[in-house]
Amino acid sequence: MRHFVAFAILAAGLLCLPAAGPVTSTTKNLLALCSDPDTSPDEALNACRRAIDRGRLNARQRALAWLNAGIAAHTLERYREAANALTNATEANPRLAAAYENRALAYDKLDMVNEALADYATAISIEPRAAGPYLGRGILMLNHGAAERALPDFGTAIQLDPKLTSARYNRGLAYQQLGRNDLAAADFTAVIGRNPKDAGAYLNRGRARMALGRIGARNDFDRAIALAPEWPAAWFMRGRLFDAEGKTDAANADFLRAYQLGMSDPWLIGRVQKMSGR
Repeated sequence: MRHFVAFAILAAGLLCLPAAGPVTSTTKNLLALCSDPDTSPDEALNACRRAIDRGRLNARQRALAWLNAGIAAHTLERYREAANALTNATEANPRLAAAYENRALAYDKLDMVNEALADYATAISIEPRAAGPYLGRGILMLNHGAAERALPDFGTAIQLDPKLTSARYNRGLAYQQLGRNDLAAADFTAVIGRNPKDAGAYLNRGRARMALGRIGARNDFDRAIALAPEWPAAWFMRGRLFDAEGKTDAANADFLRAYQLGMSDPWLIGRVQKMSGR
């Protein structure tokens, strides 16, 4: 769903070396690798750490290098290492909002929910007009069963950045969890308007429309399948729709495809076993 501050965004800060003591060409090269979006996470992490270990960086450079090291470690799914690197970034620059935002993501992976919420709050206090921390906090609450609490953060993220489709998408998911399918469908429609190839938006709008009486749901499931034929969920949902319409053969074909693609829903397994006469 998003979220790390991209290396490219940080490149200007890392490569612009203020006159706070001489920096060798080797260190410059390491910082370039540390901030290059084409560098692999392993290489970036190594370059960031080597640049830091060589010393002679000013606080701003050190903070950004630790930030990118944390981003790389998270990409490698080394979440504790990411959190530690991002803590070093906050110590080098306590006003670096991106370090708190990204550490919140690492804390979430470590099931440290309260710490993650505290970091999002800090990031927001530093940069209250940035949409990212609101979006991240909303996703955190949504994923932990607090859809109602997530809605204001998604709304704020959308107000701050109307083009942020991930905020509308996740707000649609929150509305869906709360049974407010008309509002969910409207958010997924907005996402599709900006990205007509978003299979997830079609799938979830189809779910919302199915809950509202099925009008338009079939077209949405068809589109989701066309865009992402490897997703079992769209086949399964279209099967449920066919079932509701009394089209048993079509439903069975879709249920079987969902099963073949790896869906392990107990109801589906029972349906497939029934089809096979077991």
